[in-house]
Amino acid sequence: MTRMHRSALAIALLASAILTTPVFAQQYPSKPIRLLIPSPPGGGTDILGRILKEGLTDLWSQPVVADNRGGASGRIAAAAVAKAAPDGYTLFFTYGGVLTTGLPLFRQLPYHPIKDFAPVAMMAHVPGVLVAQPSFPAKTVADLIKLARARPGALTHGASSIGSSSHLNMELFKQMARIDMLLVSYPGDAPALVALLGGQVPFALNNVVVALPHIQSGRLRALGVATAQRVSQLPEVPTIAESGLPGYEGLLFYLVVAPAKTPAAIVNKLNEAVKKIKQSADVKQHFSRLGAISMDMTPTEMGIFLQQELEKWTKVIQARGIQPD
Repeated sequence: MTRMHRSALAIALLASAILTTPVFAQQYPSKPIRLLIPSPPGGGTDILGRILKEGLTDLWSQPVVADNRGGASGRIAAAAVAKAAPDGYTLFFTYGGVLTTGLPLFRQLPYHPIKDFAPVAMMAHVPGVLVAQPSFPAKTVADLIKLARARPGALTHGASSIGSSSHLNMELFKQMARIDMLLVSYPGDAPALVALLGGQVPFALNNVVVALPHIQSGRLRALGVATAQRVSQLPEVPTIAESGLPGYEGLLFYLVVAPAKTPAAIVNKLNEAVKKIKQSADVKQHFSRLGAISMDMTPTEMGIFLQQELEKWTKVIQARGIQPD
C-alpha cells in the first residue's frame, strides 16, 4: 500500500468514526447498563446509587444492574470500571474519596484516579455529621475535644474504610483540634453504622443519609454537622465550625464516572440524564428526606473539581502521615 493510499484510508476511518459516534450515542443505551458501587448494600453510597439506578431504568426503559463491590477503600470497583470497555455500559457510582484520596494514600494503584476515568455527572453533596452513642459522655463538639485532650489516644472512632470521607474528614477534625484518637475502620458505610449502633465504637463522623433516621429515633446523638451552614434536616444541631473549630468543613460528594475514552456524546447524554432524574418530584423528596443536596456540574467542570480535591486531600494525608491498613 502506498503512502497516499494509507493516508486516504486513515482519513476515511477518521471520518467514519466522526459520523458514527453521534449515531451510536442516539442509539445508546441499547442493552443493560452495569452500575458498580464500591460499598455493600445499605450504606449511603448504595442508597444514592440505587436512586440513580431506578432513575436511569425509568428514563430509558433499559435495565440498569447494580453491582456492589465493597472493600479495599473502593479500589476493587474502581479497577473493574477503569478496565472496562469505554462504551457507556459500565459506569461507576462512587463517593468522591475513591478518586481523590486513593493515590496519595496508597501511592500505587492499578489505575489512575483522574486519567483512567471520564467524568460524567455529579449526583449530590451529603452533609457529614458527628454522631455518638447516647451514653457517650461528650454532649458537644467542645466536650469531645476536651475529653480527647485529657485522654490522648484513648478514644476510638469509627470510619467506613481507610481513605473514605468519614475517615479523612475526621483526620482533618483531629488535625485542626490538635487531638489524637484511635481509628477503627470498616468495609463500608453500613458495617460502620452497625458497629456504631452496636457500641463497638462510641462515635464517628458519619453522613446524614445513613445517620438521620437513627438521630431522629434517639439511637444516636448528633454533636455537630460538618458543613459551613446548619443543615435544614437538623436545624438545632450546630456546625462543627461554630462549636470550637472555626473554618472546619468536610465535604462528602457522590458522582458518576465512566472508563476513560468513553465517547463525549455518550458522556453528555448521561450527564443530561442525571440532571433530569434529579429534577423529578420523587427524587427531590427522597433527597430532602435523606439530607442530600443536589449538585450539578458539566463533565469539564467535574474534571477540574476532582483534580482540585485530589490536591487538597493529598496535603491532608501527607500532613497527617496517614498509612493504609
